[in-house]
Amino acid sequence: MSRLLLKTSEHRLGVVGLSNAGKTAFLTSLIHHLVDHDDSTFPLGTKPVTITNFRELPALGGWPPFPFAAYRKALSQHQKWPEKTRDRAVYSCQFERSDWGFSDCRLHLHDLPGERLADAAMLGRDYAVWSDHLLALLKNDATYKSVAAAYLKAVDDPSTTENDLVLEYKRLLATLVLSFHRLISPSVFLLDQHGVAARNSTVEELAATRLVGLTQQTQFVPLSTTRRTQDSVLSTTFASRFQNYQTEVVKPFIEALRSCHGLVVLVDVMALLASGESAYDDQRQLLIDLVTVLKPGETAVQSVARHLANVVLPYQLRPAWITRLAFVAPKLDLVHPKERDHLQQLLKRFVGKLANNLVGVQHDFFSVASVVSTRQFPTTDDTHDIVGIPYRDEQGRKLLPGAEQRLRVPTIPAEWPTKWSYGQYVFPEVYPYPPTRKDAAPDQLQMNRVFNFLIG
Repeated sequence: MSRLLLKTSEHRLGVVGLSNAGKTAFLTSLIHHLVDHDDSTFPLGTKPVTITNFRELPALGGWPPFPFAAYRKALSQHQKWPEKTRDRAVYSCQFERSDWGFSDCRLHLHDLPGERLADAAMLGRDYAVWSDHLLALLKNDATYKSVAAAYLKAVDDPSTTENDLVLEYKRLLATLVLSFHRLISPSVFLLDQHGVAARNSTVEELAATRLVGLTQQTQFVPLSTTRRTQDSVLSTTFASRFQNYQTEVVKPFIEALRSCHGLVVLVDVMALLASGESAYDDQRQLLIDLVTVLKPGETAVQSVARHLANVVLPYQLRPAWITRLAFVAPKLDLVHPKERDHLQQLLKRFVGKLANNLVGVQHDFFSVASVVSTRQFPTTDDTHDIVGIPYRDEQGRKLLPGAEQRLRVPTIPAEWPTKWSYGQYVFPEVYPYPPTRKDAAPDQLQMNRVFNFLIG
């Protein structure tokens, strides 16, 4: 017997995080668990829930559709992790839940490239303020100051030409890229508008082939107050190019996030441990810039209006503001089971103060595995070994999928070290190990908790 549906509840969720944080795998696994829902492996409520009448919808707003079918095939049939996010995409669907009496759910899941996070500081600032913001970071942070010395000298030298300034800034960004920094702005230097990422190369090769603007002819770099005063023509030119870049690259990214009701912010805690304290500082600054621009939350009046709309309107046309933030540490299956609670604790320490300062937004912290691809090595000693199919050898070279092996994982600290360096924590990379049956979603850890929190 068909159910009487009186309204549709709309939810727009965004997934953001730095490159290689696992956004695409997260979304692919989540969608698979909704398409082929099994409450025993992906519980959605306090009692058993059934999803029925699931149907995929055209992508919201004319966006490119998230290629779920291709990613599911890559995982289950070819044992390949889904390709990294190279452009914005959205997956739209509608379904009924047995625990929602008179409402069905219309869900839009936004996938956004993490490289664009570095441009968040541009929005709401003019060119001069952005320049001062970026140059202050380069001058005052010891990690950046040493590698930025040549550019900081050139930018105050009135004899340095526009072409030389652009080249010197690109050398600086190339150096940061090759030392695993991700605070790269303009972000098209790291991921261009066609989805082509900067490859491992030399500083000079990256400086010669990458752009810091929309085109070769419209590149821009931050100028100091002194240089802007000395060369008003160059300052005006760069300001115009900056404005065009804001309009074409930054605003669509930020507006997509602002249109969401909930955000998943993936923070790859293990990558931060592996990359050293400079990566920790990088991502913390990126999150501060992002939250400053997004201004998530709602006032008491907005909250009352939203709840009234939910009761009165037949279609829950929710206002476009972010009311829930889920901070998520991925790749939980790479941590030894005895220390998995440490991952969530480190996540709380990393972003907790920033989250607690947000007004009118609910937040929570999670650690998840989108596709469980390891198991604990059966041993009685105190080792931290797991079993998985290695993705790279000890020299970092990619391997073909083979047999499972015993893999050593480092001890996860309960608190962030006060000082640590690149290579101090080395985590294995593994191939996915999902079910090969098409209608069987991969094993996951705690992803359902994230979804339950965001849907509310």
